[in-house]
Amino acid sequence: SKTKDEKLNQATIDKIKVGDILNIGGLEFHGGRHFLKSYSLPILDELTDILEKNPNLKIEIQGHICCQATGDGLDTDTGTHDLSENRAEAIYNELINRGISPERLSHKGYGSSRKIREEVDAESMQKNRRVSILIIEK
Repeated sequence: SKTKDEKLNQATIDKIKVGDILNIGGLEFHGGRHFLKSYSLPILDELTDILEKNPNLKIEIQGHICCQATGDGLDTDTGTHDLSENRAEAIYNELINRGISPERLSHKGYGSSRKIREEVDAESMQKNRRVSILIIEK
């Protein structure tokens, strides 16, 4: 599989390839919303640091949701059914606000279409409610 569940750090970035997808554990959002939980900020700091130290790195930020069979989730802040897209865009906008060039970033929401676990408990649901990054260029 091209999807990797590895720690977000320089060693991981050094070994992953263009086309690989890295699941970023710890980037968690409030339920039904596109705002990060405060304890997720160190993970976002690490992603910012990785992008700053790797100026040729280009990524697609991918948003995913859990807990429904098809489609995208309801964003209770906007009243629209594009929760995964809004979450990916929130990370994209935050990285730009932190000084990362928008030419190095893109974002897309995948809704519930790319589940990595069967949802049988809270832990497996959380695994599907995630942000991942596709390595576009290194």
